[in-house]
Amino acid sequence: MAKPPDYKYIAVKNRIRESIQKGLIRDKLPGERVLADKLSVSYMTVRKAIAELVEDGILLKKGTRGTFISDKLNQSKATGNIGFFLDGEIKEGISSPYYSLVFKALEKEVSKHGFNLLLFSDFADLNPLKSPKKVDALVVCSFPRIEHNVQEIKRYLPIVLLDNIASDKSIPSVTIDNFNSCSNSGEYLISLGHRRIGFISGLLDSDICKDRLLGYKNALSKHGIKIDEALVFKGDYSYESGELAGKHFVAQNPPPTAILCANDSMAIGAMKVIREHGLRIPEDISIIGFDDVLVSSKVFPALTTSAAPVREMARIAVEIILDEIKGRNYNYKHVILEAPLVKRSSCAPPQLAG
Repeated sequence: MAKPPDYKYIAVKNRIRESIQKGLIRDKLPGERVLADKLSVSYMTVRKAIAELVEDGILLKKGTRGTFISDKLNQSKATGNIGFFLDGEIKEGISSPYYSLVFKALEKEVSKHGFNLLLFSDFADLNPLKSPKKVDALVVCSFPRIEHNVQEIKRYLPIVLLDNIASDKSIPSVTIDNFNSCSNSGEYLISLGHRRIGFISGLLDSDICKDRLLGYKNALSKHGIKIDEALVFKGDYSYESGELAGKHFVAQNPPPTAILCANDSMAIGAMKVIREHGLRIPEDISIIGFDDVLVSSKVFPALTTSAAPVREMARIAVEIILDEIKGRNYNYKHVILEAPLVKRSSCAPPQLAG
């Protein structure tokens, strides 16, 4: 039988890379035989690991002088900056009501510790092999479509995720209990007497909205209410998609007596259309949002919504990231926070037959 391949060098490669990330190796690597003895592996295993790190651009061989951290990576003096990465495909970007709250909360937290917060939407600007080091660590509003980029940057920078957890759960994260929050909102509407309840989803390409949709369905199922897919409208978190959802629901006969929304922007868009069609909120249709952005308490009627704990998310994320900068390993640490329901004026018992 053929001898199975020896993958020990991959573990050695990862250990060397982690030592560089944590600042345990700052300039020159110990000799290959010294490393082999320290790691209890063969000299050839260490040599293969180092060869791949050289190929990756992380290490650099300098003739007879030895092996050094790449000059690009070695521009590692503290920058005093923490990055905030927001995917450029997110509608409205940092101007969106929710992400502007997140940015401001993070900015306030990092400033307490003497750091600046810089906004990024292109991972190429953060890879020290392609451009000078700009930040000491990174907070990422993560989505599955960008996870391969996150895993790549993780090789060079401490990272904490917001919104979604990495598929391998290896990167620390701070997220919201989306499932139970939406389930509680659905339960509240049912307690008021609603049985025909619509749902406006966000983008279903991440756990955030999948969990919010599942929470809505869970509340209905618990009370024996049949799930009607005609009452689920696929939005994209934007005000405009809320308007489209509003048109979809008011055209139904009968329309739902309540609508649960995956964020406040869509809820407010739907409210506008509902009123334009001569229906009253909450007498004819009750509405619940999610996030508790600033405008949600100022619209009329004031919007009932699940309050995303943005300040607490920012505080914990910054606490984790600062410890990671100091070399503490927070891999596989995940914090999940509740989003309590804030009851305002947009909900009431149904008056139309549902």
